[in-house]
Amino acid sequence: MKLQSYIAVIILLGSFILGACNSKTMQQENTSKTQEGQLEWTGEYMVDGCGFVLKIDGQDYKPEDENAIGEEFKIEGEPIPVRVTYTLTGETIDRRCGLATQSRAMPGIRIQTIERL
Repeated sequence: MKLQSYIAVIILLGSFILGACNSKTMQQENTSKTQEGQLEWTGEYMVDGCGFVLKIDGQDYKPEDENAIGEEFKIEGEPIPVRVTYTLTGETIDRRCGLATQSRAMPGIRIQTIERL
């Protein structure tokens, strides 16, 4: 009898945890926004660059899949004004680049569309 009770509790807890994880993921996926921002290309990681950084309303974000951003945005120098549709990943991305030892941790962002202004 006790074994059945333990199994029931484990099943209920597992269902609760999985349900909570799924609702968080669905909530993040459903909160797409379209805003204007500044996209900065800092160079390739292989040559001590730090890839892309997207600034929206004064906050820096790190795109989770930088390969999805076209080559036409890889211009070093001035940030490029863009209109971007995105969702926040809810995770922090910290890519160490070059010889820097300091953290470059930024909120992660998933870019759905991006266009130059």
